[in-house]
Amino acid sequence: MTAAQNSKCDPLPSSLPYAEVVFNLPLSDKFTYKIPDHLLGLIEAGMRVFVPFGRRRITGYVVDLTSSARKDIALKSIESISDSEPVVSTEILELTAWMAGYYGASWGEAIKAAIPAGLDEEAREHFSLAEDGLRALENESLPDKTFALLETLRQRPGLTLKQLQNKLKKQFAAHLPARMKKEGYLSSEVKIKSDAVSRRREKFVRLLEPQPPVEEIDKRLKRSPRQKQLYESLRDSGEQSVSSLRERFPKYAEPLKQLQLKNLAGVSVKQVSRDDALPAAASAPLETPPKLTADQEKVYRTLVSALDAGRFEVFLLHGITGSGKTEIYLRCIQRMLDLGKGSIMLVPEISLTPQTVGRFKARFGQGVAVLHSGLSQRERYGEWKRIREGSVSIVVGARSAIFAPFKNLGLIVVDEEHDASYKQESAPRYHARDTAIVRARMNNATVILGSATPALETRHNAETGKYQRLSLPRRIGDAFLPLVEIVDMREERKAKNNFSILSISLINGIRRRLKRGEQTFIFLNRRGAANQVFCQGCGFVYHCPHCSVTLTLHRENDALRCHYCNHAARLAEACVECGDELIRFRGFGTQKLQEEVQSMFPGARVARMDRDAMHSRNAFDDMFRDMTSGAVDILIGTQMITKGHDFPKVTLVGVVNADLALNIPDFRSSERAFQLLTQVAGRAGRGETPGQVVVQTFNPEHYVYRFVQSHDYEGFYAEELQFRERLNYPPYSRMAAFEIDAAQPRQAEALARRLKGELTRALSGTRGAELLGPSPAALFKLKNRFRWHLILRATGSGPLQAVLKKHSALRQGKKKLFPGANLTLDVDPVNLL
Repeated sequence: MTAAQNSKCDPLPSSLPYAEVVFNLPLSDKFTYKIPDHLLGLIEAGMRVFVPFGRRRITGYVVDLTSSARKDIALKSIESISDSEPVVSTEILELTAWMAGYYGASWGEAIKAAIPAGLDEEAREHFSLAEDGLRALENESLPDKTFALLETLRQRPGLTLKQLQNKLKKQFAAHLPARMKKEGYLSSEVKIKSDAVSRRREKFVRLLEPQPPVEEIDKRLKRSPRQKQLYESLRDSGEQSVSSLRERFPKYAEPLKQLQLKNLAGVSVKQVSRDDALPAAASAPLETPPKLTADQEKVYRTLVSALDAGRFEVFLLHGITGSGKTEIYLRCIQRMLDLGKGSIMLVPEISLTPQTVGRFKARFGQGVAVLHSGLSQRERYGEWKRIREGSVSIVVGARSAIFAPFKNLGLIVVDEEHDASYKQESAPRYHARDTAIVRARMNNATVILGSATPALETRHNAETGKYQRLSLPRRIGDAFLPLVEIVDMREERKAKNNFSILSISLINGIRRRLKRGEQTFIFLNRRGAANQVFCQGCGFVYHCPHCSVTLTLHRENDALRCHYCNHAARLAEACVECGDELIRFRGFGTQKLQEEVQSMFPGARVARMDRDAMHSRNAFDDMFRDMTSGAVDILIGTQMITKGHDFPKVTLVGVVNADLALNIPDFRSSERAFQLLTQVAGRAGRGETPGQVVVQTFNPEHYVYRFVQSHDYEGFYAEELQFRERLNYPPYSRMAAFEIDAAQPRQAEALARRLKGELTRALSGTRGAELLGPSPAALFKLKNRFRWHLILRATGSGPLQAVLKKHSALRQGKKKLFPGANLTLDVDPVNLL
């Protein structure tokens, strides 16, 4: 059914008889479908269509129309279209085609990432008991699994395969429903599950046809003025929705019921377009922009020249924490509004706080759309629809906001451009920063990459002239950067006999802040109460049965949890191995830290901000309000407190167990540690009062701490770059990570070595590329799968992509070459665990 034809992104005349369709499946092929006569002239590239695919019927995306198809293939026809106009523009089609080629994904996977979740329709087969099945239950001796299946459907007809699996659990056999249907024991009906995101069900009222004579109608309604009024409204205006009737006739229900009983009116249910944008906040006067500093003015003038010229250019805005980068973003966005162009403001998910969004809405009012994972699917669709319809010109959002459907894009800002959350962890594994640059090039738009601690690759690109570097070296109002103290916790214990989680310096600092009515942040990048639970008698350690990690104790319900697969177990009173009751705990997380801080400062108002505490939808808003009002004295948290916050009363930041980031087996661990510590230190002293930072470590000799203490990004950059150059790591090379996982460790190893053999053959004739590995992944077992890694390293993007194009053939033959395994590819990886 596939057709190897070259497709362009621009839609061809819509009367062409064939459509090229791609799917959200790991298949690089496009599939050619015949357009039936009744749909000719209605289908365009960028529309969603519902088509037969193998034994299924699924949603696909039209990427091209064509006048010819291969003669040796019996083409299937498109069954229906889901859209009256394309949901994917020509520009986004082109962008997703690039993503698919560069990141080794399928085009359909890339398109799926670019549109709101929940839009696709799905065909589901519902099974019921046939007469032969009922007789078999009553008269025959059946195997256990067969009996369980038939009995379940006798009690609950119309279940899907997934529902049957949930009901039967271990008694479910995937092959049985199809076999029993073939043998006549079951019947089935295929129902289409329409998307509930772009559509909703609405009741409509209409007059029934044919209507009785006018005299008869007058007779039936003579004594019912409200029924007559409703009848005349339906007669004059035609079919009306119940919601519109409710507005005009608040007490419509009883008159309508009577019109139905008199066979004059009927009610039907239809699917209509949904509009669930975020509710508009109460309008307020827009804030007046502050006067720019001399540094800001210089940067802004440079940016405006590119914005006004409408030319593609990438700027690295390197500004220390508190230097006013956000004000530069706001001014540039205002410039785009004046020029009638759209702007995308990308921020890491963790930074998308009420404070960040509030600042944009204070400046631009309701002309701002927000896209992030905290919204429901319907709300995200509502915001996406507002952008598509041109109701807004500004989007603030996390990674996926890069696909905002603007028709006239002029500016993309990537704040905290170094943040690892811009990299998608599932197919297509795109990097939003790099995708932003490609999209900007397509639109002759400007890109601003902002950070106090730019990624080494970004800083190197600026140094080599690929990007233009702009600098904001001073804080607003000439405020001082906080004083950073590095505390050696080894000496703390030896010399001061202090075995507390907190150092003496941090304890004294907190006391001073409490007396002065100031606030404190305490950062620990580990959740839970204890990260290891063990038996003192036999040494048994509680590990996750599905992953190669220890279970973490959470105090809320004394549960042991895995932070990778979410496995949970109750904390037993005695050792499960030897029965000893001497259960001990090692390590600590934010829960334990909160307990200790609260016991040390019983009068302080202590709050916690981590994934466990921020589980409700309004948790961030509540915490922001409490911090702003001064209702919190000490805030303890993970990475959530490191970015996107500007609280003037926070004058002390403590970093507990700072070595955690340095102990990750990844060549980027030092860079990430420096970025994280610099960012969290930047939360202190952003008001008029100078700030202080206390960093607790057991390894104070590490060079990262020297540069953190002196706020010396340039010094860190120079030293880290030497290390990267010696070992030929990025930015001096380009990398792609292959991962293969299987149910058994030996199987995973054997398949990884087979993968190396296939890639070695793909390397032949390609200069400047090499393979590293295979080797077991640092996190070897994850969700009952055993993982091996293989790294492809090349001198540049050209040699890397040359090898990866050959890898696309590996994906097609994956089942044959790697039976029972999952093979994934990550181009430009940011995480090698």
